[in-house]
Amino acid sequence: MERTLEVLKVFIIQGCLGCKRALELAAWVRGISPKLVVEIIDLALSPNAGRNMVFAVPTYVYDTSAVFIGNPSEVQLMTWLDKINRDD
Repeated sequence: MERTLEVLKVFIIQGCLGCKRALELAAWVRGISPKLVVEIIDLALSPNAGRNMVFAVPTYVYDTSAVFIGNPSEVQLMTWLDKINRDD
């Protein structure tokens, strides 16, 4: 059985311009890396969700570490995905 990777949490606040791009990137990641769970967390709805981890949006958190503050390029995101798939 193929194991699922950890969860990539994407912290946003609806209405921010960068967060719209974060939603697009999250959908892209879901399409190319189906065993990675991608969770969108709107801090306006869950203000304590990113406590002690998130001080800007968008922020991408994998396991318990921030991997991107702000949006990565598709190349940066693909490089990161390749790395976590190798570590799997």
